[in-house]
Amino acid sequence: MMPSIDHEIAPASPARRIETSLATAGVPLVGHPSLTSPIAWRCDRAHSVEEFLRSAASLAAQLPRRHFAINLCRDRYQFAVGFAAALIARQISLLPTYRAAEPLQQLARQYPGAYVLTDHDGGDISLPRFSLNQEIWQSSGPVDIPVIPTDQIAAIAFTSGSSGFPQAHAKSWGSLVMGARALGRQFGLTQSPPRIAVGTVPAQHMYGLETTIMLPLQWGWSLHAGTSILPADLRTDLEHLESPAWLMTTPFHLKAFLSERTKLRGLEGIISATMPLDRSLAVNAERLWHVPVHEIYGCTEGGMLATRRTTAGESWTLCNDLRMRHAEDTTWVMGGHVGAWLQLADRITLRSQREFLLLGPSRDLVKVAGKRASLMALNAALNRIQGVVDGTFYWPDPGQPGNGRLRAFVVAPGITRAAILAELRKRIDPVFLPRPLYVVDSLPRNTTGKLPHEHLKTFARHIMHPQQHVHE
Repeated sequence: MMPSIDHEIAPASPARRIETSLATAGVPLVGHPSLTSPIAWRCDRAHSVEEFLRSAASLAAQLPRRHFAINLCRDRYQFAVGFAAALIARQISLLPTYRAAEPLQQLARQYPGAYVLTDHDGGDISLPRFSLNQEIWQSSGPVDIPVIPTDQIAAIAFTSGSSGFPQAHAKSWGSLVMGARALGRQFGLTQSPPRIAVGTVPAQHMYGLETTIMLPLQWGWSLHAGTSILPADLRTDLEHLESPAWLMTTPFHLKAFLSERTKLRGLEGIISATMPLDRSLAVNAERLWHVPVHEIYGCTEGGMLATRRTTAGESWTLCNDLRMRHAEDTTWVMGGHVGAWLQLADRITLRSQREFLLLGPSRDLVKVAGKRASLMALNAALNRIQGVVDGTFYWPDPGQPGNGRLRAFVVAPGITRAAILAELRKRIDPVFLPRPLYVVDSLPRNTTGKLPHEHLKTFARHIMHPQQHVHE
């Protein structure tokens, strides 16, 4: 039962009704105006919609007759072909955010009969495998655009594990389509010409799936086949594209591009995940590349929920078709692509019908000497220090030795521990100074730049108690 409601955010105008047909009908796989339209770019070569559809149909006929396909394709075009083929074959794509053999074996045990769909050598993964390395045979004859039932489960996405172990969430084709359409409307794409989505995040992540796969498929855009993480690679990729591009990225990757003053020509906009994105980082990005920087707030469970232009202020704007409710310290969202009421894991303050402030995860509040602080705010202060490449505060779980003390891990070549602490004293209450602060070579971030909780916990244990792991 829903608790009593203190506040509610509702759409400023009645929710759009264009999605009502989705409840009873299928939706075409692509929304491009012509079979000759480009749907993907690799360097200076374009893949047409016709080529994509022929490849997907041919692959669907060749796939093993299984129920689950673990799509590990690194090439974004190959991922899209595999994803489309699985839809046509009525298979569910499993999209783990990890690639290590042991968790993949565990995933296969949870989903019996699952096989790996890949475009690269799977290494030591001892699971049934179907490779896209060879060229997919394409049939001749008329090309049909598949219509996918809206209630068909298209994918099972997994949380990053930043707040614990990864959790699975099933996504219907209809919910993915509605989310992509809401994303396009949120950024005013209804009248804009087709663009190219370039991503630094893998398509297996919910954010990557929404912005670099579903948005291009439904809005007639093209996707860029690669995942350009190194600044020089991204610059080269953009120079080869024939249309303006939108960069789908993360604060972690943006910081790396800015640190090298990478020249990025051909950009029209930047969309970043929220981890959070520091305003000064967004200001510097807009000054260097002369394009707007937007953030998406969302979660694996609900997809994209709200957006903001970071340099314009702190408030987030809720998607038109969504509603929010707030009671005590808990917030729910519903409607549109989210569906029924979904409880959010973040602390939120409502400002108006469509605007709110994001205060950080509910679990990131720490209490020291009777005072409270947010780990998100502490991390922001740490990473603003000049010379700090990366850093995070760490609050051990209850039961771990010394769990009442804050630690911090910092990547800061050429800066002393004392200098970092001196800068922190200027920015945060002294009771929250880390005891101790560890200077490390790198942090165990995943491919989207997040720090999964279990990874950070293991990393902290190795750093704080190295003598316990010398024989591991």
